[in-house]
Amino acid sequence: MDNEHKDAADRYSDPSTSDLMDKLKDAKSAAQLDSYMESINGKYSGKLSEYLRCMMDRKSVDTSWLVKNAYLERTYAYQILNGKRNPTKDKIVMIALALEMSLIETQRALEISHAGILYPKDERDSVLIYAVEHSLNIRDTNVLLSKYKMPELQ
Repeated sequence: MDNEHKDAADRYSDPSTSDLMDKLKDAKSAAQLDSYMESINGKYSGKLSEYLRCMMDRKSVDTSWLVKNAYLERTYAYQILNGKRNPTKDKIVMIALALEMSLIETQRALEISHAGILYPKDERDSVLIYAVEHSLNIRDTNVLLSKYKMPELQ
């Protein structure tokens, strides 16, 4: 892993969001807030391209692997990973399934992209949550969606 990708991986590793929230809520003074702000300064850029590259690095896969396993068009995948395109919710879920991302990681990718998280009260999202939680591949997920007469991932 090169230094640029290691830096991105470090940004998306511990502490957890809930740990950060606890720290922030425990800040009792401006000095403690200053300390907290210094600890997060520049760490969480909110760029989907960085986040996905981090996930790819963790799984030790390259872009060509992702193109094949997430059923992405090559140019489109490179545009996503270079930050030039913001993918749809379906494309993010397809990437998450290919990378076997956890539900928390998938929801984070959806948040970063402003595509909207998977919502358990939405029937189709419920099937997608199940697929992510059970590490289904894209084909099996589409079979499940078809079973419930819902649009397949595309």
